Amino acid sequence: MDEAMTRREARPVRGPGRPKGAASTCRQRLVDAALAAFSTLGYEGVSLRAIAAAAGCDVSMVAHYFGSKAELWLAVVDRLTERLAGEAGLAGAVGLEGGSVELRVRKAAGQLFDQVARDPHLLRFLVREQAGSGERFEQFVGRVFEPVFEDYRPLWQEAIDAGLFRVSHPLMVHTMLLGAMSFLAVSLPLFARLGEASMDLGQIRDAFVQGLLPTLPSLLAERGAQ
Repeated sequence: MDEAMTRREARPVRGPGRPKGAASTCRQRLVDAALAAFSTLGYEGVSLRAIAAAAGCDVSMVAHYFGSKAELWLAVVDRLTERLAGEAGLAGAVGLEGGSVELRVRKAAGQLFDQVARDPHLLRFLVREQAGSGERFEQFVGRVFEPVFEDYRPLWQEAIDAGLFRVSHPLMVHTMLLGAMSFLAVSLPLFARLGEASMDLGQIRDAFVQGLLPTLPSLLAERGAQ
């Protein structure tokens, strides 16, 4: 059994009773603050005291609820897993719906964009941990990245087989799309500074989806003529 999971099973016994009033939300606020901190400064770059201060909780509450910094990080991963699990099946539903593979790919890309871009902290956390290594990387891949990828894999494979993406593996499609989406989602200041007109995140999303397969109209026309 790996070290992180051993720590999880060996969590300290909590004292009797439950926090009351504002303190009852302390655990939630600690997880929120930890997500923001880990996404901005990385796991090694932030202290538990700073996370507790940002959450408005005493630092002793970290030990009370989680036991350690590693357990707090795992609680953040749990939060992301729950959030993404609540959206599970979106890509599968798109893949089963009627319509051309091109249209379904566009719809799925829009849904994926919404999944990763709606929360800037979530997006930065994904980018950081995706480039990691070691036990935290394994936890991240197994519990956050892989389930989402597996949801989209069948449609990406169908698109590859149809010649829409000239790569050999669905993972390449998935990471290419995530990379482009991640960069676009954090580029609002760039668009505001250099763009001819200001764009909000929704407009950037729509432009990305429409530009993903620019030859779609001609492809559909060719197929209709056959």
